[in-house]
Amino acid sequence: MPSQTNSSGSGGPNLTNVNYAGRLLVRYGLAFLVFLMVGRVLLNALVAYWKATHPEPPPPPTVGFGVLPSIQFPLQAETDKPSSYTLEMPYGIKEISDRAKVFLVTKSSANLLADQRVKEIASKYGFIFAPEVLSDELYRFTKNTPLDMSLEISSVDSTFSLQSNFLARPDLLTTSGVLPEEFEAVDQVKKFLNTADLLGADMASASGKVSFLRSVGGELKPALSLSEANFLQIDLNRNPIDQLYQVYTSAGEIGVVSAKLSSAFSGNNAIVAMEYHYRNIDYLNFETYPLRTARAAWNVVQSGEAYVVGGAGLKEAVFREVELAYFDSLEEQKYLQPIYVFKGDGNVMAFVSAIDPNYVSRSSN
Repeated sequence: MPSQTNSSGSGGPNLTNVNYAGRLLVRYGLAFLVFLMVGRVLLNALVAYWKATHPEPPPPPTVGFGVLPSIQFPLQAETDKPSSYTLEMPYGIKEISDRAKVFLVTKSSANLLADQRVKEIASKYGFIFAPEVLSDELYRFTKNTPLDMSLEISSVDSTFSLQSNFLARPDLLTTSGVLPEEFEAVDQVKKFLNTADLLGADMASASGKVSFLRSVGGELKPALSLSEANFLQIDLNRNPIDQLYQVYTSAGEIGVVSAKLSSAFSGNNAIVAMEYHYRNIDYLNFETYPLRTARAAWNVVQSGEAYVVGGAGLKEAVFREVELAYFDSLEEQKYLQPIYVFKGDGNVMAFVSAIDPNYVSRSSN
């Protein structure tokens, strides 16, 4: 009789062996899949950590304007500066950045329409008579309503000085007018500038600074509150550069536009004095430059070589903070450059050019 084949023999795979092998394949396959998934997550985390702790160095500064002219701060006598400088910062000087943008200031130039433009600006503010020509570039307009006023204006860049005899008019102090709130006062100055299309886009949304003033013996003194003030001073500076860095003039927070406002008159006539030194900046035309360190800038302050605001008659200046900012000269300048600003007690400030000295000319050109 033919022999029967045993199903448990070794003659070939049987169902039990196949099931066992299948279970092993699934088990190890799932383990391998989990390993791949976890490994990928770990690898991505490791790569992210490495990039975070070892960032690629930024490209070097462009320095496309070449060697920059040095910032021309106003000349100062030794009596305008403190005798000594002290730094009191709990954690010392912290570095802010190793580079900053430098912007091209649009160069002003006389043209055939300059004379007409000057007369248009003057007429917008009620100066209708022919001007006195002070020089090839400077005109003086006058009027006597509502105050004796003069307007000296440049035909090159439309910067001007508006002055009046408001301090010689004690009757202005007894008027029933009410000085506006701070926001309204800033808005009033902007409207005044808009009358002659003189409000720059980088000042249109600036918050401005309002100071309270009172007349004492024919001189302006600070007032403690709006209720005690006879006049307001409104200072406008440009919006912070890149929404980070404040802009200062040689008078500190005094703006490139600085106006005095009286409640004795309304509308544009309420502006009884103004200094307008605004010039256009080409924010699309900039280059990046390396900076000296904030600590190196502090060494400049200690050596007495910084430009100091509010330091006249001060024996010791105590500084408690430092920031990176920009210097907006009241005179024409080629570039808007960064500065370090050290701020101290009593509103004293020290300005130091922030650009690495290797990229700044030692001459004034």
